[in-house]
Amino acid sequence: MSPAPARASTRISITWSDRPPLEDTDTLVLTIEGYSLDLRVFVDGPQNGEIDWSTVARVDEVEGSTEANPTLRWTHLIDNRPPSSLPDQGKFRTLPNGDVVEEGIMFNPKTDKNEPYEEVWRRLSQSPQAPYLVLESISVPSGGSHEESNEQGVFLGRVGENALGIAKLQPQGTFVAWRDRLGDGSSTWKRVYEFGEKQLVEKVLPSLPEQTPDDWVVGKEVELGGQKWVVRAVGTL
Repeated sequence: MSPAPARASTRISITWSDRPPLEDTDTLVLTIEGYSLDLRVFVDGPQNGEIDWSTVARVDEVEGSTEANPTLRWTHLIDNRPPSSLPDQGKFRTLPNGDVVEEGIMFNPKTDKNEPYEEVWRRLSQSPQAPYLVLESISVPSGGSHEESNEQGVFLGRVGENALGIAKLQPQGTFVAWRDRLGDGSSTWKRVYEFGEKQLVEKVLPSLPEQTPDDWVVGKEVELGGQKWVVRAVGTL
């Protein structure tokens, strides 16, 4: 069976080295036709309410990956963290209950070391014909190098009732983001999290339309919130 073109996932736990599993974030990852939008927000501890990690990336399979145990690599387009010496890469396996385990090695900011990790992910259920979408701003074009700390870009993404807006702006490397959700009988987006000066967030990251216009197709330039965007992915599940 071919994988779905888009999915929304939340993290259940992370285990570092041999320490007990924990989950101190509210994490949403939207994976949409080779794009990944990822926002992880601390919900416990001294950094409660702050961003743990947020990225926009292109997702590709690594050589040797299999259908049963895929190995994926995320090439970051924007990242709120400093560059890492390791590629962002993980190997996956599915548990009997449908949750997915990701294993690899990555930088642990709490120990300032590269460590083995294991994350457990759960895919959020989607209604039939749930829409998905990725927009990239061409008013603030992507560019620069993460290694040289001059990357920038602005992206909006949606899978079903969940949406993310993530942006990194130069010359200061300002990072702004939001997470929106439909649901509870509402037909309008509700803001779950917002990061950055409100006026800047509203200017750079407009809310998505509740209904994707029929004429939005991949590669088309569209206008939203006074900005020009290119449709990178669009469709329904």
